[in-house]
Amino acid sequence: MIKVHHKYKLLVFLFFLFVNGFSQEPVPSYSIKETYHLGAILPHRSEVNEIIEGHTQAYELSFYKATTGKKPWQQIYNYPKIGISALAINLGNEKELGMGYGIFPFIEIPLNQRKINWRLKFGYGLGYIEKPFDRESNYKNIVIGSHINAIIHGNMLWSFKVVDAVSASAGLSLIHYSNASFSRPNLGINIVSFNAGLSYNFGAKQAIIVNTLENRPHQWNKQLMVGFGVKEIPPVNGPKYFISSYSFNLIKNRAEKSSYGFGVDLFYNSSLKDLIALDSANTNSNLDNFRLGIIGIYSFDFGRVSLLVEMGGYAFSNYKKNGMIYNRLSSRFHINDKLFLNAGLVTHFVVADFFEAGIGYKL
Repeated sequence: MIKVHHKYKLLVFLFFLFVNGFSQEPVPSYSIKETYHLGAILPHRSEVNEIIEGHTQAYELSFYKATTGKKPWQQIYNYPKIGISALAINLGNEKELGMGYGIFPFIEIPLNQRKINWRLKFGYGLGYIEKPFDRESNYKNIVIGSHINAIIHGNMLWSFKVVDAVSASAGLSLIHYSNASFSRPNLGINIVSFNAGLSYNFGAKQAIIVNTLENRPHQWNKQLMVGFGVKEIPPVNGPKYFISSYSFNLIKNRAEKSSYGFGVDLFYNSSLKDLIALDSANTNSNLDNFRLGIIGIYSFDFGRVSLLVEMGGYAFSNYKKNGMIYNRLSSRFHINDKLFLNAGLVTHFVVADFFEAGIGYKL
């Protein structure tokens, strides 16, 4: 047994307090935060350059609730904060874009436990664009065709305590607007920005719970899922097309907070036959509206909620203009051990193809 001289005991105690203390000390129940973003719209397509005029500026107001480890996933993810944010964005082009707005729930996860705390914030919800495309009055805005859109927000930030109740942060964020091709045009708006914020912590301090957690069984799970969506294709203000998807997934719990796997997707997209005809490459095949895909899956698991990042390729598709690679960002809410709800965005690289909502069953 190693003996520690009494005059070094205080130093040893302070060392372990520094290493472990940040995750063990009581935390305030709530926080409110103001964040300022300065950035620019990314020209992910050459056409997007037409509407980029100046820098973007955003004001974000966020309400936070601390987690204390009452649920196992909160301990596994190092006691993240959850909450809701509201955004107001000057998009840098008053004439063709105007203002952008958004409201979304989020989770903010600590990635370390140092005095300067590295954190990842992610959320998605509803967005609003003041001046979407209009054939007569706003024909230069070829990136967004609707007022109502989905908004996705990601922020990598570094936070530190100024005084007991006040913290400051600086970070790099990405904000995405898209209507998932429900209304054309839909190239989407991607904004990258630097940000700085101040937060005020309040409410009764709550003790952090540290329990020994049971390991999840590391076994393969079979899942069946069906999803539905609607999209519009060129020209603008054209008809809406029905989409359905049928998926079989094999997913294995990799660790206590994540899973991985692969799957097979069968898509019925009633717009594909018309898209093929627009390219003057009509195959006259009864299979034109079908696509078969093989996909890899990685899932971040937060108790009943899972966030899945998927990348796949088409094993069969007569329509090839948007490429043979597709992605899906989706979330699942597990109603019970067998049944879950699914909401996802299917994209081809940075361009959204359609939004799907569905239901799944664990075999």
